[in-house]
Amino acid sequence: MRIGEITRLTGVSKDTVRFYERQGLLDAAPQPGMTNNYKQYSAQALRRIELIGHAKALGFTLREIAEVIAVWQENALDGETKRIMLETKIAQIDDKARSMAVLRAGLVDALAKVETGCADGMQLASNLPG
Repeated sequence: MRIGEITRLTGVSKDTVRFYERQGLLDAAPQPGMTNNYKQYSAQALRRIELIGHAKALGFTLREIAEVIAVWQENALDGETKRIMLETKIAQIDDKARSMAVLRAGLVDALAKVETGCADGMQLASNLPG
């Protein structure tokens, strides 16, 4: 599929697709025609863009996403090394999830205080992770 179809299906711009390609988040799309500059993107590229979008929506940086993609694609790594690297990333995600849960609890507490008219801003600051 060409870039226009990728953008229509994923909702990202052509510039974003090209940026992801330049950053190595997508494999370079082949240009099968000798007389034009049209690239043909694969179904894998479509899935990868959807994965990137989902991960970004969850707060992951492009660098973090690139690390996972690199581990997955690295053919020079043996299965055990890949497993360890992916488990490390999962542990980092778990840590981030715990931190976000603490932050959420602090915000819920602050919201409850706002709704009850309690002016306890200093207490909020001490409850938030930092």
